[in-house]
Amino acid sequence: MGVGGRDIDDGIITGAVYTELTVGVAAVELKVGGSALADRVAVTMQPKDNNIYWGYDNTVTSTTGTQIFKNQFLMLPIGEDQAVWLIADGAGKKVVVSELASSD
Repeated sequence: MGVGGRDIDDGIITGAVYTELTVGVAAVELKVGGSALADRVAVTMQPKDNNIYWGYDNTVTSTTGTQIFKNQFLMLPIGEDQAVWLIADGAGKKVVVSELASSD
């Protein structure tokens, strides 16, 4: 079961949104727009720069977070009620992100 109580295979993918986030030394929530995509079942990320880290709350740091490397693609099965946060070891780092939604 994915984080947030849903699996990607719970239904057909019904929506997807994409953007490029600029990440710095303050944590940024992985989402497209002002709130998580309704019925979200997964998020993806692909850093365009090195030294990006992710975690499940806004206290994530480059010491406590899980590192994801430049051009590495990561998909996390995670619902709209759980957040993923990104942080970097410097300003102006780019990360391409998406959110996927599914119907039951």
